[in-house]
Parts: sequence; structure tokens; C-alpha cells
Amino acid sequence: MWLINDTPGLLTDLYELTMAQAYFRKGMNETGYFEVFVRHLPQHWGFFVMAGLPEVHSYLRESRFSGPDVAYLRSTGIFTEDFLEYLSLLKLNVRIRALPEGTIFFPNEPIMEVSGPILHAQLLETYLLNILGFSILSASLAVRVMIAASASGKFQVSGFKSEAASTSNFTLPTSHSPIPVVDFGMRRSQGPIAALRAARGGQIAGFAGTSNVYAARLLGLPPSGTMAHSFIEAHSSEEQAFRDYAEIYGARAILLVDTYDSIEGIKTAARVAKDFLETGVKIRGIRLDSGDLVALSQFARAHFQQEGLEFLSIFASGDLDEFRIADLLAAGAEIDGIGIGTRFTVSEHAPALGIVYKIVQYGDQPLHKTAPEKVTLPGRKSIVRTPERDLVTPLDPNADDLLQPLQTAEPMEVIQARLKSALSALPDAVKDIRNPGPYPVEFTDLPAWRTTEKADSDEA
Repeated sequence: MWLINDTPGLLTDLYELTMAQAYFRKGMNETGYFEVFVRHLPQHWGFFVMAGLPEVHSYLRESRFSGPDVAYLRSTGIFTEDFLEYLSLLKLNVRIRALPEGTIFFPNEPIMEVSGPILHAQLLETYLLNILGFSILSASLAVRVMIAASASGKFQVSGFKSEAASTSNFTLPTSHSPIPVVDFGMRRSQGPIAALRAARGGQIAGFAGTSNVYAARLLGLPPSGTMAHSFIEAHSSEEQAFRDYAEIYGARAILLVDTYDSIEGIKTAARVAKDFLETGVKIRGIRLDSGDLVALSQFARAHFQQEGLEFLSIFASGDLDEFRIADLLAAGAEIDGIGIGTRFTVSEHAPALGIVYKIVQYGDQPLHKTAPEKVTLPGRKSIVRTPERDLVTPLDPNADDLLQPLQTAEPMEVIQARLKSALSALPDAVKDIRNPGPYPVEFTDLPAWRTTEKADSDEA
């Protein structure tokens, strides 16, 4: 899923291959156990959400070295013929234990264990981290956005049913659900794969749809969108643009009102909506994309009520993020739907994670790293979640372990239900958008570990 149209063997760092050749030439073929974890939370984040496993599963299924891959490696002059022949026949033999998608987790907890002949497991490091890092960022940020969009302050994940050929797919929120959010960010993402990962992160969190039509088809999300300012500018007048659009899309039409003067745009949209109402068509609503969204949305709501157009929804977009969404709603913005683009899709406030892939055991020998600020804990581990804290212990086959064998991709409804349950159990302070409280994680029967984390300035 989502791999480029080629074998993924060379989607790796060179040192993975040079180490692999050394393992091969020296006959090192015992089982290596590698652990994936994230070192720090970004500033203002209280938790992470696990994501990316279907892409991991696809990568493992497709991973191999093709003839052209081997030919390129031969051209570098770095690799011997016996090793290149080995790569050409290589079929990965690894086992993975991972947190299921939608699981909440915290810094330094193992979120994945990869085990197999050390050469096999080593080769997976680079692209596994590439998949998991941004997938986790997207899902975690999307949950923060949904928390901010919750007028009741209590986030509930819910699924959304697709409407074919829809130009907009949000519905009015209730007092017990977040305002619907739509992913608008593909045009600013760092490539199409990143856009797909972001859209899927939004889906896990309960976004109502995406403007990315490919992602909508792939993920079963409702495609969502309105119109661009160019559509308005290409017409003889704003009103004519609104009428033409409403004539084609009827009850699906959302009119973009800020191309010129937003107040006049709101009034014009109301006039057009009233005319269409007389023909039995209820236009969906308007979109505000700039300006004082609080004042403009309040004016729009009052004007629509005055004109007998209470059914018109107000959709807001324009450089929104979880902080601005929370502030808009706290200030009384009259918003029924949210489009979130750049700041979500590129994870502007936390563009990268300190996610790492470290060996913890080779054969029967536990291993660890002691470099300052980058210490690792030796040995295989289990994670047990209690009502009060997470306990990271030496591997216990009898424990109710959060780390589970990676199998086939789960249905989205299962992932969303797991996330909903985890968020419901999480203390409210940990879910705060700004300055969240800590969640206790204890490492028991393991070497001493610093559990109090501070934000990494490079990730803030």
C-alpha cells in the first residue's frame, strides 16, 4: 500500500546494507531483537497515537531486491558478488510485535519489536522509521485537532459514511460531539505519500472527510471540498458565481464568501440561498477562509437567522491548527465545520519525531547503549496498562501485553473504537491542548530510567 512503483529494497540508508554485508561475511545469523520507541513528546503534546501498520505490512510483503537493485549496488563497488547474490534471493524472515493502531502511548515505551536473523531485521530500520514516524505524527495531531474541535470538551471518535460525488460532507455537530473536520492539506504536503499518511491519520481520529480524492477512494473517506477564489474571479460577479455553482450542486453547494468583501459575500450568499429556497433547494452553507473568523461567523449566523436561513452551515478554513481552533471556539465563533490544511498535513508545530530503532538483544545476550542522553534499556519487554499508569517490564508471555503480533490490517472501525476507549480512560489533563499534564510510565525490574520528559526543542 502506497509504495512507489518499484521494489522497496533500496529505500534504505547505505549503512544498513554495509552492516548487512558485514553480518553476512562474518556469519552473524543469530536472532536480533530491535525495539522502536520515541524519545520525547513535542511541546504541548501529552501523548502519541500508534499508526502506520498497514503500510508496514505492505512493505514487508513487497520488500525484495530486484535485478536493477542488485545491478545498482554492484555499480557502487562496495559489495561483493556473494553478498549481492544473497540479496537477490533474500526473503525476509522477521516477526513483529507492535502496539495496535489507535493505541495511546508515551515516550520511551517500546511501540514495536522486530526480530529475526540480525541481517534481516537490520535492513528494515530506515523505511520502518519513515513509515511510522509521520504516520504517528499525523494520527496524534489529528486527535489533538478533534479535541480542540470538541465544543463539549470531551472528544468522541466516530465514523463517517461516504456520500458519493459529494462536494461537502460535514453535518451539524451536537453538543456531545466535535465540530466535523476535513483534511484540506494535500497541496502543501511533502509529497503524495505524506498526504496519504496525513489523510489516514485524520481518518483514525475521526475526520469527516478529505479533499484528497485519491485518499478518499483508497481509504473509504468522503471526498470533500467547496470552490476556489478563482471560480469567483472568473465570473462577471460574485453573485453570478454563486448562482452558477448552486444551480449545478444544489443542496451540496457551499459558497466561498471572502474573495472580495466578506460581509458583502455573506449577504450575497444569503440572497442567493433565499432565491433557491423558493425553488425547494436548500443550499448547504458558506465557507470563510480569511479575516476575523469569530466576528464574521457571528455576523453570518445572525444574518442567516434574520433572513430565515437557519439551515445554512458555516464552514471555516484558512491556516487553522489545534491552537487556533480551540481559541476560535472559546471566543464564541459560530462554526459548523472546519477545513484544516497546511498546519495539519505538514505537522507544522512538530514536523519530526525522535523515533529510533535500537537493538536490545542478540541471541540470548541483552544489549544496550550508554551514550549520554541516548541510553537504551536492554532486553525484550512487555507493556501493561493499569488504570493509573503504564508498566514496562521484562518480557512476560503471561502478561496482558499491549505489544501484539503484527497480522493483517484491522478494520478502521476497530482502530477508532480502540482509540475512543483509550482516550476515554486518559486523564483530562493529559489531553489538554496547551501544557498537558504528564502520564506516569514506570520501568520495573529494568535499569534506572528517567521518566520525566521534556520537549525536544528540535521537535517543538
